[in-house]
Amino acid sequence: MPTTARTAVLAALAVVVSPLLVVQAGAPAHAAVSVFPVPTSNAGLGRITTAPDGTMWFVEEDANKVGRITPAGQVTEYGLGATTTDEASVMDLDVAPDGAVWVVYDSGWNAVRLDPATGSATKYGLGSYPYGGAVRVAGDGSAWITMNYDESGVIRIVPGQPYSWTANAPECEDVLGEATDGSMWCQGAGLDTLVRLGPDANSGTTYPLPSDASYPNGLAAGPTGSIWFTRSWSGTMFTSPSHGSIGYLDAATGATQIWSTGSRTAPSDLVMGPDRQMWFTNRGAAPGIGHISATGVGAISSVGSYEPTSLTFGPDGAIWFTDAKNNSIVRVTTDQLATTNIDLGDGVTMVPPTTPAPPTPPAPAAAAVGALPKVKGVTKVRKGAIRVPVLCGRDVAGCAGRLGLETAKGGKALARQKAYTVASGKKARVKVRLSKKGMRLLRPGRVVKVRVELTAPGSRKVLVRQTIKVRRG
Repeated sequence: MPTTARTAVLAALAVVVSPLLVVQAGAPAHAAVSVFPVPTSNAGLGRITTAPDGTMWFVEEDANKVGRITPAGQVTEYGLGATTTDEASVMDLDVAPDGAVWVVYDSGWNAVRLDPATGSATKYGLGSYPYGGAVRVAGDGSAWITMNYDESGVIRIVPGQPYSWTANAPECEDVLGEATDGSMWCQGAGLDTLVRLGPDANSGTTYPLPSDASYPNGLAAGPTGSIWFTRSWSGTMFTSPSHGSIGYLDAATGATQIWSTGSRTAPSDLVMGPDRQMWFTNRGAAPGIGHISATGVGAISSVGSYEPTSLTFGPDGAIWFTDAKNNSIVRVTTDQLATTNIDLGDGVTMVPPTTPAPPTPPAPAAAAVGALPKVKGVTKVRKGAIRVPVLCGRDVAGCAGRLGLETAKGGKALARQKAYTVASGKKARVKVRLSKKGMRLLRPGRVVKVRVELTAPGSRKVLVRQTIKVRRG
């Protein structure tokens, strides 16, 4: 890992002082719902967060840019310069207490610290294998970045100091959040664990979550407990994310409190609002904005035809969210989101504002691992990964487990096991990235027989096995 590379102003980031384009939307800022289109089309809008000066910064994942919007609705875009590959993505961003903007980009090969006040930028090479993912900046200004691909963990970068990546235990996936006490938390390896990271970023404590065949996909500080999280079934190319829930964990006891938001919901990004309720974006078949109190009273409301991706609170107390589908930033006042106006589906235990809280439901039964449908022909390796279909029967609540790949001859591992979830009666295509060793074992142009194995979460016993043919182009 190289040391920090510092430049006065990166040539590729010249738009920091010379904006590409500024757009002022026509809707007045005081309206209940205001829409601000992003100039670059199909930008792939991602996380949005609020800076100390009240401006809001957001990711343009597919455009190699980040954006800034003022409380008045003025949108400015900033290009991130040359990338290692043609299809590089912007992974995540966060804003430090001093206003500096940290961005993980170039599909995780690099990070950059931008100073909007001076236009200066400091680039940090993260290298390859593993790649950078999520980033959160602590109160002391240090940036914490998840690292995944072949190895997993977290790197901590302190401006002005040397930094390096060392594989740490326990492992982290690309979900990261800061608790009220300033500690950093991540999704642990597997489906149902959270990790409280030590201050050195090379240690941590793992906490199990009740198994409901879904994994944490958002982490944030909340009004009670140590860390709040959202969970849901992952979607497929044929189905929407579903079976969502939200809750918190108390690190002192390891106890959790979780509420189901419904079979048609999928809570994702979340943040604590000025009212000390947890506010979250809801994906799935019922897109909208949700909120829930520390006692489980909450609702989910649609915002017209908009589909929130990530949300933050502006200095005006309104919610501002990105909408990747409509390529816009949307502002909505919280009074428009007081009650549920969409079909949440079955199994809701979140309490409507006008009814008493029901007793906590029993934990759902453990899910099956699913089946491997027969694969015809040869599966091609694309961008260092292959997709393996996993089928879940209708006679179980859902399927979850870990998928492993090894050569049929010799049993040599081709990749780290991949966690997956599949809804009842559905089929998902699980994407598995090959390790460097795995890529070497698959010589270009040759067809190799590969053994696919399914194991239950937390178990090494192989429950389902099938051989497929794989070719690396």
